[in-house]
Amino acid sequence: MPVVRHSPFAIRHSPFAIRHSPFAICLLGLVLAIVGYFAPWVPHETAALTVTGSELAEFAKFFPQVQGGVAPVTRELFLTPLVAAAILLSLLTNKLTNKPTNKLTNKSPILAAALLALAALPPYQYLLDPGYRGQLILAAIGLILVLLTPLARRLPRRAQGALVALLALAGALPALWQFVLLRPLVVALYDIPLGLGWGLIACVAGFALLLACGVLVAASPDRSEK
Repeated sequence: MPVVRHSPFAIRHSPFAIRHSPFAICLLGLVLAIVGYFAPWVPHETAALTVTGSELAEFAKFFPQVQGGVAPVTRELFLTPLVAAAILLSLLTNKLTNKPTNKLTNKSPILAAALLALAALPPYQYLLDPGYRGQLILAAIGLILVLLTPLARRLPRRAQGALVALLALAGALPALWQFVLLRPLVVALYDIPLGLGWGLIACVAGFALLLACGVLVAASPDRSEK
């Protein structure tokens, strides 16, 4: 008889299994990453001076050092958490059931992920602006990968785990790197000591959970191969 391959991220029927499954850990990490991205990364007592992760790409362009190329900040890389989260959302929620029964229900996660990827698009009046070309390309790549995530069902268990881990790294590292480069400029502008926003901490923690979950799945024995 053919061996049925079960996804490592599929929800088990037992409530105990759901609570302790890789899917639950990944879902928690994904929620933290998304919430953290839209929460403060640059904290300030004044709400108008607080900058969220989702605002950093636009915020960075107002610095003369960034505009002149003195500070090697690539604004588009602040959007990698959003694009990676969109792909991960579609990838993980595609594993909710092994046998789709309702077409609308099973397509809704992909639609939600596609909308999340589209949120990375520049403002419509700047879609063709050369200064936003990188942002447009990144959003388009994210949308294409979201639409291709159903193909991941065919991947072996370990490959799925490795894919989650790679997406977690791709979501966190580029944005963190750019934040490290931009932060001294922000501190100099505000002229006060600045801590780390809770959104940054939550976003990094979320991607760290996703990375750990992906690595554990990729490193664990594949039962279907025994």
